[in-house]
Amino acid sequence: MKKRVKKSVLLLVFCLLLCSCGAVKEAEVSETVTVETTESADEEAEAVTEESSSQDAGEVKTESAVEAEEETESVTESEIETAPEKEEETEVETETQTEALKEIVVTPFEAAKTMYATIALNVRKGPSTDYEVVGHLAQAQAAEVTGQADTGWYQITLNGENAFVSHKYMSETKVEAPAPQPTAPTNEQPVANVQSPAPTATVAPAGVIMVGDSRCVQMQAAVGGGGCSWICENSKEYTWFVNTAIPKFDEYVGNGTKVVINMGVNDPEHYKDYVATINAKAAEWAQRGAKTYLVSVNPVWENPYTSQEQVDTFNANVPGMLAGVTWIDTSSWLTTNGYRVLDGLHYDDPTYVNIFNLIMGSL
Repeated sequence: MKKRVKKSVLLLVFCLLLCSCGAVKEAEVSETVTVETTESADEEAEAVTEESSSQDAGEVKTESAVEAEEETESVTESEIETAPEKEEETEVETETQTEALKEIVVTPFEAAKTMYATIALNVRKGPSTDYEVVGHLAQAQAAEVTGQADTGWYQITLNGENAFVSHKYMSETKVEAPAPQPTAPTNEQPVANVQSPAPTATVAPAGVIMVGDSRCVQMQAAVGGGGCSWICENSKEYTWFVNTAIPKFDEYVGNGTKVVINMGVNDPEHYKDYVATINAKAAEWAQRGAKTYLVSVNPVWENPYTSQEQVDTFNANVPGMLAGVTWIDTSSWLTTNGYRVLDGLHYDDPTYVNIFNLIMGSL
């Protein structure tokens, strides 16, 4: 009986053990399936996410492309809107140029007529002194006058081209010399009166060297030398001053010497060259005990060589550029007190005496 009970108990325990193992295996299988299912689901989720991202990227790219197209369209529209403005600007410029051309209004004569210059006269590109000089008429020279501008100036033919001269100094009758006019100087007047009685030249201090062109030559004659040493020749310019004049007297410059330079009327456009050379030599002469002076270019009237505008430019720029050189402004004095021009460039003797006395009074 006891043996049967023991066998039954053993069988029961054995069965329980079998059941227990089966449950564990089932649990392991179940866990395995669960893990695999979870991993598969995660992979599917990731796949879906990637697809979604790809779709989103596609949408972004599409939106960028659309925006680029919109920008292109915007630029195109901007160019289309800007084009008329550029056309309008071009039209405005053209109108301005046309108006500039319309400023010169000339009434043509029914037939051209011959007229004569009463003085040496500038011929200009337009009908006023604002226009550039393109030629000259000598005193009593004939010209074919074809019309008259609204400024009064005559239109003439010069070298086959239209040009203009002041009507004040053209006459249908040939005139050998202009009549003196006792009025204040202007750019287009030939003469200004000099004070009377005629002045007497002073005597220069010792050691004065006068250097200059034809105006200096005539001043020397008017004052009888005046006690100066003169280095002067007609129609001379900057190259003569540097290459001929300075070498003639340079070695004689010493203690107490006064070098007075009267240059520039024949080439006032070279004022920078004059200043550079004079400043350099003045520094050298100062070491020897000498002083250097530069005289202003005095006024001109109508002539074939130099305009008053050029003279004014010389006198306006030079004083501020000088170093160690004394500026003598005879031009302002003449303009205020009067002078007489004989041929547009040169003066009468009383005027030269006045200029000489002004210079000597400045040394």
